[in-house]
Amino acid sequence: MTSNIESSAEESPKVGAFESFKSWNYTYFWLASLLSITSFFMLMIARGWLVFDMTGSASMVGYVSAVAQTPSLVLSVFGGVIADRFDRKKVLLLNEGINFTILLILAILVATDVVEVWHLMLLGLINGITFSLAFPARAAIVPSLVPPRNIANAVALSSIMFSGAQLIGPPIAGWLILVSPATAFFAASGFVGVGIPLFMLLKVRQSNNGYSAADSSVLENIKEGVKYISNNRLVLGLMALGFFVVVFGLPYQTFLPVFAEDILKVGPAGLGYLAGAGGIGAIAGSLLIAAYNTVNQMKAFLVAGAIGLGVFIIGFSLSVSFALSMVLSLLAGLFFQLVMTGNFSLIQVLVPDQLRGRVLSVRFIVFGMTPGGILAVGVASEQIGTAYATAATGVICLAGVILCLLIFPSLYKKQRNIIE
Repeated sequence: MTSNIESSAEESPKVGAFESFKSWNYTYFWLASLLSITSFFMLMIARGWLVFDMTGSASMVGYVSAVAQTPSLVLSVFGGVIADRFDRKKVLLLNEGINFTILLILAILVATDVVEVWHLMLLGLINGITFSLAFPARAAIVPSLVPPRNIANAVALSSIMFSGAQLIGPPIAGWLILVSPATAFFAASGFVGVGIPLFMLLKVRQSNNGYSAADSSVLENIKEGVKYISNNRLVLGLMALGFFVVVFGLPYQTFLPVFAEDILKVGPAGLGYLAGAGGIGAIAGSLLIAAYNTVNQMKAFLVAGAIGLGVFIIGFSLSVSFALSMVLSLLAGLFFQLVMTGNFSLIQVLVPDQLRGRVLSVRFIVFGMTPGGILAVGVASEQIGTAYATAATGVICLAGVILCLLIFPSLYKKQRNIIE
């Protein structure tokens, strides 16, 4: 079925690259989210390093990470309903409070030297549950903070924020691990604590065209989101492409501690630099979409990024040179962010506000399948080594992207009409 989007999707008028920062409301959100997401990347690096240091097992790193990410596969759809039914600001504040508490408990466990792998799994699971229920609200709130014409720009700037967190979080964690792992976890909790007052300052514009998700049952809400996606070939194609990118293109990031320690022999500081290089590339990708943010431009970046990502993951996986790995990590970060920002921005621009939370929640469910790829790499690493296992995911990612482009030509075909 030809979608309404495909037949009447429209180009957004181009705005300045930093237009949305003219709103203090959006700026508060951006800064608070920067602190929160930075703590997430600090946690990811510190937890991965701690697990590998405790067990010496790449597969265990994968298992712990998969446990933390699995809730998004099941709960994100309910997070979308929550985002459309309840005050998104309150949902975010509740999530940040729980996140702060979890990080503080984890820091104390590590500092007192009583932490065990099951602690990391349990706290990671709880964090994954709250994250899955709240992240659709974080995503859906952005269009309510800026004028309609700035939505694509605000989404791109939010992606820059995410990339900036990816850039600074891992090196900070790597350097703090050199002091002590507990220091990294305490710092991560502190970042979240500083961001909470900024979230409290937000003034959210409510606009759902007279429709309330609370007028229907939760099941009906979910069905409406799924029906909308299935009836729009462009959105369906974005979901399919996203699946291959996150399930097979993202796992290499989880195993950076293994690459740094076992393959490149560069230690925790080198691990931080590797992850930071990916963050630099990701910022560059977000800046491109922030500056060139029409629908057709975003679609072009999306396709180029998806193809390039698979190629550079293969290269990174097989590299034994730290310098080359830094360059390849940067390029992989660039292409990954082109896909993620383009995908996210297109959905934010094209989906109506009253359905946005639910549509985004389905997107998060698709992206929540990442643990499958992580587990596959972890298991395969024990048989053929982390490098070859990760390279295989790059090959599958590339093949899947090509398949999506063949099935969903709307992903690269130009739109004709213009959004006013």
